[in-house]
Amino acid sequence: MNKTNLLSYFSEKFFPKYKPNQHEKLVIDIINLLFNHPDTECITAPITERYYISNKELGYWVRIGDTAVTITNHKFTYVAQSPLNFNNYIVKIVKEYIERDRQEFEKQVFQNELELLENIVTNIKYNTETK
Repeated sequence: MNKTNLLSYFSEKFFPKYKPNQHEKLVIDIINLLFNHPDTECITAPITERYYISNKELGYWVRIGDTAVTITNHKFTYVAQSPLNFNNYIVKIVKEYIERDRQEFEKQVFQNELELLENIVTNIKYNTETK
């Protein structure tokens, strides 16, 4: 066993990865499925460090706080009191979604900026050639 495998072995033994229970797996599935739906929005409250996931079309809302995940659909509310490990796991999923979403946003915005600059160059060239 080489040093890397040995380190991984001991790391897993002393600091095992978090393994969600069945309820937590379903909550994770719900969040991932909502993030895969095009009408889902995710916002964050930076001061309270809460995350809100909403899909008005499907009628589902999720609030992720420091001690619980709340899922509601206007008729029923499910509250999962979350241990810190589960909360960290969920927050990581949310932050990764936000990062991907913002990268796509930036890509679109900067594409518009690129088109603007290209149009300016074309305009300047055209006006220079016509004079």
